[in-house]
Amino acid sequence: MSYPAPLKVLYAIHPHMDTLDFVGPLEVLSWASHTPINPENPDSTPVYTHTVTSLEPTTLTNQNVSISRHIPISEAYAQLSTFDILIIPGGGSETVLPGNTEPIHLIKAFAELPKKSDGGVRTLLSVCTGSTFLGEAGVLKGLKATTHPLYYWKLEEVCKEKGVTEVVKERFVVNKVNEEKGLRVITSGGVSCGMDSCMWLIEQTAGEESKEQAAELIQYAPREGLVL
Repeated sequence: MSYPAPLKVLYAIHPHMDTLDFVGPLEVLSWASHTPINPENPDSTPVYTHTVTSLEPTTLTNQNVSISRHIPISEAYAQLSTFDILIIPGGGSETVLPGNTEPIHLIKAFAELPKKSDGGVRTLLSVCTGSTFLGEAGVLKGLKATTHPLYYWKLEEVCKEKGVTEVVKERFVVNKVNEEKGLRVITSGGVSCGMDSCMWLIEQTAGEESKEQAAELIQYAPREGLVL
């Protein structure tokens, strides 16, 4: 039986990000498979491939974990149209927002890509305060969004300068696909909420069985968010 080609996921990381904001989605999506995974059948048919990009060769997280990139940010821009999903971790907003630094510009470039020729949907997904970067990039205008509970006020403040955004208290928010751009925007609440939104994403792209298998393999009970 043939399966769809894996969807390409790009993770844009930055200094002082929260570690779980990055590795949570990576862990969840890495276990998504079109076929059963067990000791007798260790080979899987992955739903996603994973690429990490950043400004520097290594990035130090808020928990002092050093993470190496796969490709520099310049290469990410050059290949941007080939990626199906862009994931933006949170943390480090105290430096990213005032400096208007990456990943803000990469977010904007991804959101402005023309619709895929095959009619497929691209997904822009933020975790925790990563939603403030989406707000600063202007991509939350007219949408609903969430973030870490301690930063609801900050998201409202950032979005106020860019247009109307309704900030809601949810574990994650999935906005309707912008049919003109072929873009879906998902914002997640604090830290572990990024795992919940990625579980939802698995179900949408690979089906309920794949989602349930991934949840069982990582021993995680996903919780619901707001799907518009």
